[in-house]
Formats: sequence, structure tokens, C-alpha cells
Amino acid sequence: MIFLHDFHNLDNISTEAICHTFNAAFSDYVVPLHLTPSILEQKMKGENLQRHFSVGAFHGNELGAFMLHGADQDENPTVLYNGGTGVVPAYRGQHLIQKMYDQFIPLYKAQGIRKIILEVISTNLPAIKAYTNSGFHKIRTFRCYKGTVQVQKTAADISIKENNTPDWALLAAFTDMAPSWSNSYQSIQRELAFTHTWEAYTAAGALAGYISVNRDSRRIRSIAVHPDHRRKGIASTLLQHAATALNGPMSIINIDEHHPEIGTFLESAGLAFYLTQYEMVAEI
Repeated sequence: MIFLHDFHNLDNISTEAICHTFNAAFSDYVVPLHLTPSILEQKMKGENLQRHFSVGAFHGNELGAFMLHGADQDENPTVLYNGGTGVVPAYRGQHLIQKMYDQFIPLYKAQGIRKIILEVISTNLPAIKAYTNSGFHKIRTFRCYKGTVQVQKTAADISIKENNTPDWALLAAFTDMAPSWSNSYQSIQRELAFTHTWEAYTAAGALAGYISVNRDSRRIRSIAVHPDHRRKGIASTLLQHAATALNGPMSIINIDEHHPEIGTFLESAGLAFYLTQYEMVAEI
């Protein structure tokens, strides 16, 4: 076994090289995952993943393991998000995740970072152990859904209009659940070129709900209905409209288990629960 001891950031590493290692690391993952450089670039833009906060473990010029980190803001960030960690099979068993965090957490702290958050699939016990050993603890449990939309009931007298520059501050008040990093309004806006957002209006012209979906992956980033207009079929109408427009199966990830009514709605609309993730945090 070749042991990796050279850890540094990814400032000078190409997207193609990161993508190659990403796909090698996830080749036997519990959820099949294969990225192209363009999809990886899209992910990095949406999650604000930044090379100078990301870490790699190297054998010469070969990237053998990585952690991709996004920042909550470009100037003076205080929170990092781990948007992807992977170790190529040949280099596993070396505690590389813990070693990379051991080296870089003091550097992050010196730069003003106070918290790192991430999501991990609940059955990925080696990763959970590695994160726990690096100081992370679980704060939320998320449920994820996918499938073909089959809505039984839609709302009458509702008009749907596309608006890719909505008033996000207004829409934020529609939801009761704090979104995960990749489903945040900031991430949606960073992915604007790849996202469709539709708004639902009542016959009286009131904005009643919205849905935002990544057009390529058909992953729902956010869907919500104003509290005054719930249980009237508006969310179903929005979901059906998006499914028809994008013509294919859809998915949504990271629904907080403390909001089971959202899961009940998604399952009634044809999206089946398929895995659980934990949101974990390390205060540094």
C-alpha cells in the first residue's frame, strides 16, 4: 500500500483531475454517482465550493483523496460546507479524512472559520466514524425522495408563471423548514442559469407558492406554499407543472424528518423515500 502524506489545497488542480478522482472514489458508493467536468463545475458553483478551502491528499501529482469545501460568503466566511469527500479505493484505510482535517482545521480557524457542516448517508458507517473522530456530531436527519410524479389532485383557478429572478426574501417566509446548504436560496441563485422557478398565483393575483428545480438533474431545490394557501392542491399543481415541463422523473433531498408532512405530500405525489442522510457539524 502507498501511504499519502502530502496534503495541500486544490488551488492548482484542474476540474478534470478532481472529477477523475471523484468518480474513482465514488465508483463503489452506496448511491451510483458519476460526474462530468461540466456537472462538477455546476456543483461547485451552486455550493460555492472553493479550491483554496478544499483539500487533497497526493501521491506525487496524483490526487488520491479530497474534501471539497464551500464558504458561506466570499468575504470573511465563518462557515464551511463539505460538499464532497472521497478516497480512491487504493488509498483507503489510512484515516485520510481525519488526517486532512487534523492538518487543516487549525488553518481554517486562523482564517476566521468557526463551523464546518456536511451531509453523510446514514448507512455509510466508515465515513460517519471518520467525521466523528474529526469532531463532527449529528444535528439533523434528512430524508430523500425520487420517482415519477403522479399527482391525483390539482388546484383550480391557479395560474403558474415562470420567474427566474423572484423575490427570495419573500419566498423564504413560505417555508417552515430550514433548508440544507445545497437547497438554500443562495445556492439556488448561484445556479440560476441551470434552474427553473415557477410561481403559483391565485385568481385574485396573490402569490401562493413556488417550486425551483435544476433543469438538468430534475432535482427539486425548493418547494413551498404560503401558510394561508396550504391544503388546496397548490403544491401538487406546481409539482405537476414542473414534471410536465421537464419531462422525466424527479428527486428532492434533505427533507428534515421533523417535517413529516412534507414527506407525506411527496409520497402521495409519487416520489418514494429512498435514503436517509445525517447533517453533521463541527464547531472549531
